[in-house]
Amino acid sequence: MVTINFNRPIPQPIQDKTQSNQQLRPKFTDQQIGILAGLATAPEWLKQNIAANQLVYGIVKPSDTVPAGVDDYSYLVAADNQDGTVIFFKEEGQNVIIKYTSQQKTKLKTKELTLAQLSKEFYQTVSQKKQVDDDVAALRTE
Repeated sequence: MVTINFNRPIPQPIQDKTQSNQQLRPKFTDQQIGILAGLATAPEWLKQNIAANQLVYGIVKPSDTVPAGVDDYSYLVAADNQDGTVIFFKEEGQNVIIKYTSQQKTKLKTKELTLAQLSKEFYQTVSQKKQVDDDVAALRTE
């Protein structure tokens, strides 16, 4: 990590809410990013599998059989994997790359969102934050 210092004037109170929110943007864990990625791509599937204590979080290992291009991703999958849904995700800077399949469709769909977009949509209110954190606590790990 490289630290860059800018000569700035004395900080003034921020009046603009968007600037204030950006400065307070939380740093997410990989598991939180996974839950946010699930909410962005397959919210019902995510909620059903969390409720059934079936959602598994993992990091792709060299020995895993996965589609090409997700070797360095993390993933969410249902423990029974009956419907074939898998969500692969990784953070790259301020972006999250999500690759996912659903209902036995083998071709991966790709979605790229910023952490700010995910935070704004799914991690704004106290209840949203609590839900994401509760979902993370309910994850099973592989």
